[in-house]
Amino acid sequence: MFSKKYVFETKSTRTKRIILNILLVLSFLCSSFFFMCLYLPYYSEDQNELTQKGLFNRAPDLISVYTGDRGRLDYTFKKINKYPSTKVLISGVYAKNSLKTLLHKQGKDISVKDYLEKEAHHIELDYIATNTVENVLSTLRYLKTLENPKKILIISSDYHIFRIKLLIKYLNHNENYVFYFHGVESNYGEFRSIKLLIKEVYKLFKAIMFLIFWS
Repeated sequence: MFSKKYVFETKSTRTKRIILNILLVLSFLCSSFFFMCLYLPYYSEDQNELTQKGLFNRAPDLISVYTGDRGRLDYTFKKINKYPSTKVLISGVYAKNSLKTLLHKQGKDISVKDYLEKEAHHIELDYIATNTVENVLSTLRYLKTLENPKKILIISSDYHIFRIKLLIKYLNHNENYVFYFHGVESNYGEFRSIKLLIKEVYKLFKAIMFLIFWS
């Protein structure tokens, strides 16, 4: 930052200094924003690898998926088939939806009726959460209802994983929980995905400010 150079500063030098400081701050913010846009998908890839190693031949005690973008539920339903005894929380479900309507929207090969009979007993729907903070809080509350859970798998879109992990780090106070994360890959060849990525970086900066003032 450009500091005051003279004891008695003229109006022109003061204006110049303020403008330079503003430009420096804007340049830093723009650079940080651009860097995070590039970094978030790569961060998710690293988390996916850690999850694959950490849960290799082992089932998590809870799978929690946060709704909001395509691909998340489809991936989760495949995981449910793999881990038939694992508890599942679908957080952020729209009030008019049910497990049946969610299955219909995914267009699964298995019949909805058969899936409901086989899997519905260990799937819970959370209708309360409306944002990522509430998703995380709902997950933490649900964990308290389970008997000695340790391994938790969080599923969302790749651009979303960094913010979820940041919030869990600050809001979770149980050291026995081990969180794993899987980010469903987005197609950044589509303008829609790029727009969601940019929006996510903005939300990430807001989340950082939120955590600074969190009590």
